[in-house]
This record gives sequence, structure tokens and C-alpha cells, in this order.
Amino acid sequence: EIPNHELWEGHKRRKRRLISFVRERQVACAIARKASAPEVHRASEVLDPDALTIGFARRFATYKRATLLFRDLERLKRILNNPQRPVQVVIAGLAHPNDQPGKMLIREIVHLSRDPELARRVVFVEDYGMEVARELVQGVDLWLNNPRRGEEACGTSGMKAGFNGVINLSILDGWFDEAFEQSGGWAIGDRDDYSDDQDEIHARAIYSLLENEIVPMYYDRGADGAPVEWMRRVRQSIKHISLQYNCQRMVAEYVSQLYEPAHTAWVEARRGGFEKIRKRLQWNADIERVWERVKIVETTHGPDGKVTSGHPFEVRVAVDLAGLSPSDVRVEAVVGRVGPGGSLEQAEVLVLPALEQTDSTCVFAREVLPQQTGRIGYAVRVAPNHFDDPLTRPCHSLLKWATGGGA
Repeated sequence: EIPNHELWEGHKRRKRRLISFVRERQVACAIARKASAPEVHRASEVLDPDALTIGFARRFATYKRATLLFRDLERLKRILNNPQRPVQVVIAGLAHPNDQPGKMLIREIVHLSRDPELARRVVFVEDYGMEVARELVQGVDLWLNNPRRGEEACGTSGMKAGFNGVINLSILDGWFDEAFEQSGGWAIGDRDDYSDDQDEIHARAIYSLLENEIVPMYYDRGADGAPVEWMRRVRQSIKHISLQYNCQRMVAEYVSQLYEPAHTAWVEARRGGFEKIRKRLQWNADIERVWERVKIVETTHGPDGKVTSGHPFEVRVAVDLAGLSPSDVRVEAVVGRVGPGGSLEQAEVLVLPALEQTDSTCVFAREVLPQQTGRIGYAVRVAPNHFDDPLTRPCHSLLKWATGGGA
């Protein structure tokens, strides 16, 4: 257990190193563009080692909303320029050479950083690369990540910041959607789907969190000078994120879930002069020859009236297999609550086993035990399914659907 004051002093050293690094970069850039002597001097004084420091560094794609923090500029200025509890922002990143909207975002931030009321509080670090990223994820206090929800693939910079005791302030998307509850960080908004006004909603959420929780917590110091509750979150961030979101775990999962099964499959495929591969090719040819004649003949009409939780109903479907065997297909029911527009919400996919076969028609059925009440519906689909490789699916164009209804 590292004492709070030691952990805090270690972080302060990294922040001082970051600020020295940024100042050197800003001075070099000012000299390169032949700035005046007063401008060069101001560049050497940016940032305050004692102020709460927010970091934002990433690719400047528009969905990442790099300018969201500046949506209400007057409110942001009040937060940054509070004389008792100052806040500052360090921003870095690059736009793709052909991404004109991304370049415009950078231009806007650079312009804002030259506002006299923001000049020492907002800094854009040029020539973003691994060196800049390393200094930021180690030296800032708070890592900001605010993409449009549903568009973030991962957001790995927040993981790296968390390893270094930097607390995350993020949209619930990408990795943070999984990690939030144990990360020690703050969530911007919730997991609801937003309409086009989500920018306004999320900007207000950021300001509110800064004003009411984050800034007061950072400046609430204990007897040793360290922020007590802040350091508790720092410890939680390091402990949880470093254990779960690391390359050792990732590579181990790749090996156990992908590489080893792939190697085993290759060894199996080679046996008998690739006999299994030949059989699989023949199976594919048989499926292609008859698939257009495979059809869903009949489905049940769905539950009669509103369903009560814990009361089962049956899903039954008859499929004309066109000469295929039941093991050649996979029949599934997609069951969920019927939403206002008729779509299925909170849906789950259930495999229907084969029960009986008459000539080319086979009946598939199973009992469904709903976990929720209300109007329940389902749709049924059938797809080719190789008996020796049940997880391998053909392209979606081969799926055949039928609606089972609902009430």
C-alpha cells in the first residue's frame, strides 16, 4: 500500500514534467512562426502546476467532438478562471490529411486558445505523436473522452491514462461502457439512445460534473496536502483498469479463443488428405443447389394477449427443407418486447430444436419463458448450419425470415 502523499507527490512530479514539456513545445512553435518576444514569453508561462489539468488527445474525427467542451464558452471560462479552484485543458491530436472538418476543429481550438481569457488555461500542443501522448496520459489529472455515443470503437487512450492514475471523464461508449462502474471515473450522460440534441445534453453534463463534483473533490485536501477522495478514485482506477485492460490479458484471450482453435482446426482439416474440406465443399454445393426452395411454411401466431413474466408460451415453426436434413439448418426465434414502432426491443436469440419431420417438412419448436411482462413478439429465421462447424454462418443474404407475431 503506497501512502496517499507518496502517490500524490509522484503524480505532481509527472504533472510538472508535462508542463515543462508543453512549455518547451509552445516556445519552439512560437519561435518557428517568428512570434514577437512577448508572445514567446507568454508561451513559456502557459499552465499552472497546481491547477486541475484536463487532457484530451486523439485523432480529430468529427464524431469525437473535440470542441464539445467549448460549446458554452462563458460557462467554461467561469470554470477555468475560478481564482480559488483553477482548471486548465491540454489538447493534442491530428486530423487525416483529407479530413477538412477535422482540420477545422483544430483551427477552432487554436483560435480559442488565443483568447486572452483562455490563453494560459487552454493549450493546443502541435505535432502530436507518441512522445506527446505519453506525456499527457502520465501528467494530466483528468482524461476527457466525449465521442457521440454508439460511434466509439474502443478509446484506448483512456485505458493508458487509467494505468497512470489519471481519472476518466467519458461517454459510456467503447471500453468505458464496460469499465465505468469499477473505474473510479465519471460518466457523461447515461446509456440511453439520444436524438440529435445529444451534443447539448452532454456539454451540460460535463459542465455540471466539473462544477459540482470533480473540481470540488480535487481541491478538497487532507492534512498531508493530498485530495483524499480523489486519491481513492486514483487507486481504484489503477487497480481495476490495469488488471483488466492490458495486453497480457488481450494476447492470452487471442491465443485461447482464436489462435489455438484455429491451429486445432487446421490440424483436423489436414487429416486424411483434407477429406473434411472436400466434404464441406460438397455440403456447400448441396446447400447452394436447393436453398432457394427452402422456406418457412408456418409459424404459430405468438402469445395471445399480454405476457406475464414467468408464464411460458410455445414458439413453433414448420420448415420445408427441400430435401436437406434438420441438422443442415439452424432455426432461431428472435424474441423481445414490441416497441412503439413495432420493432423488437431487448431481444434475445433462441435456437429451436427439431421435433418431428413429415416428408420434406420439419417442425422446430421450444418453450419460451419471458423474463418481462408486456407485449411480446418474435420473428423466426432459418439459415444453413454445418453440423461440424455450428458457429460458422454463411452470408446474411441466405437468412430466411418470418414474423411470428405478438400481442
